[in-house]
Amino acid sequence: MKYGDMVKVLVEKEKYAKNYVHKGMIGMLTDAEIRDNEYMVVFSYKYSPEKEDIYIPIFVGDLETVEDGNASDEEILEALPKQNPKWWCKVEDGYILNLLGEKKNKIPYDYNS
Repeated sequence: MKYGDMVKVLVEKEKYAKNYVHKGMIGMLTDAEIRDNEYMVVFSYKYSPEKEDIYIPIFVGDLETVEDGNASDEEILEALPKQNPKWWCKVEDGYILNLLGEKKNKIPYDYNS
């Protein structure tokens, strides 16, 4: 899972529902960085009573990739703040990774480990 991928919300949570985001909805990862173990995801305006796109941070464990956005590491690096390869930006095989291949979590799929 990385910048530009289409993702599906796997859970129903009150903090998402307050923003009109519900289990099963599909959105796109809009920022290259993972901040506080969350990606910024945009959902279509059609779900919002204000008829504006919904931008909301979603916990990485609450998402699954449904379509690869095909962003290369170079494109991800360009989109990262200060083009710093140490920023967390990918989820692969249950690990949060940076572009140097370093893992943030010690246990796969336990994003808080």
